[in-house]
Amino acid sequence: MQVIIFEDHLAGELRPVTLTRSAFGISLCGTNLYELVRRKGLKISYIVREYLKDMCSQDFLNFPLEDESLLFINACFPPVSSILDKILKLTEEKKPFVAQRDSRIIFAFFPTLKIDLKKLDRKSLTSFLLEQDYSFLEEKFPLINYPFEIIKYNQIYFQENLEELKKDFKEISEGVFVGKNVEIHPTVCMDTEDGYIIVDDNTKIGPFAYLKGPIYIGKNCKIIERTSIKEACHISHHCKVGGEVECSIIEPYSNKQHHGFLGHSWVGSWVNMGAGTSISNLKNTYGEVAVIYQDKKIPTGMQFLGCIIGDYSKTAINTSIFTGKIIGVASYLYGFITTNVPSFCNYARSFGQITEHHLSSVVKTQKRMFERRNVTQTQIHIKLLEDVYNLTKDERIMSGESLSL
Repeated sequence: MQVIIFEDHLAGELRPVTLTRSAFGISLCGTNLYELVRRKGLKISYIVREYLKDMCSQDFLNFPLEDESLLFINACFPPVSSILDKILKLTEEKKPFVAQRDSRIIFAFFPTLKIDLKKLDRKSLTSFLLEQDYSFLEEKFPLINYPFEIIKYNQIYFQENLEELKKDFKEISEGVFVGKNVEIHPTVCMDTEDGYIIVDDNTKIGPFAYLKGPIYIGKNCKIIERTSIKEACHISHHCKVGGEVECSIIEPYSNKQHHGFLGHSWVGSWVNMGAGTSISNLKNTYGEVAVIYQDKKIPTGMQFLGCIIGDYSKTAINTSIFTGKIIGVASYLYGFITTNVPSFCNYARSFGQITEHHLSSVVKTQKRMFERRNVTQTQIHIKLLEDVYNLTKDERIMSGESLSL
């Protein structure tokens, strides 16, 4: 059997998260969907948006289709190991099935199906699959429809995912699992009463840090002295983290080195949070958080929700981001952030200034950041920034702000 992970027509709407990555590359629960499927020993083919193909090919192998027994998985399915195991068990019966939610296919299995991926795109695939013979699965499986649901599902499924992931690591004390060349200072306090702590290869944890599980800290990370990392935190590889972090996801190569609070948030790659930056994750009324998403007010069903910060964005010292705000790609933030921020903006609204962050400046900054981490900037990286800049023009126009260009 071969797996085809596909982005449907709504995957790209998870702005800003999926502007710069495929939905199957979103980090949560200690992994991402691609890596979770790969752990099951299955070959993966995938269908993504055209402008992401070159970037995805650098990070994810796209195997040629060589099988007629096919399991299709929506790229917006959160990487939940127990659910995937249940689906894989069903495929052993060799009977075709489809699982849907909100008119979107989550899973589809066909024991014998001839398909040419070159003739199908993410828009036509759903129609093609629904034309086949199958039975419906009645169970309601999770699917990420909004960016804030990444944080919701991360909390729900974190501990059970770590139950499987810990098998790849060495247990050094009760509930604490580490990879190779991990350095944990003897003064570090690790609380595993509510969940496991996994620390991946080549990561260093400084003096007097406090870790409360369940948490996952990726490879080549640096956890600063006196840092507090608590409950359902997924910190991806090559990150530097300090201050207080709770129930949050930090994608690769991002820095939050200084004091300040980050809670119930998703932070993209190559983000830098200046000293004193803090995010509110609870309303003063203790009520449900609603977000403005695509110009609509959306109830989240969540009492705790911080912010969503797109790749390459930066915060100045003492930046304060209000509850439930969505920050676009490559925007620089100053002062109080009381509204959503479009991509490619210098946002200092509290000081009376909002300007466009010019693409040429973003490209130069990217090169400098990459050099600091021994990463080579290529034309693929530059082209992706160009594509995202053009894709997000509507954000800057529809934001209602008068941008000084």
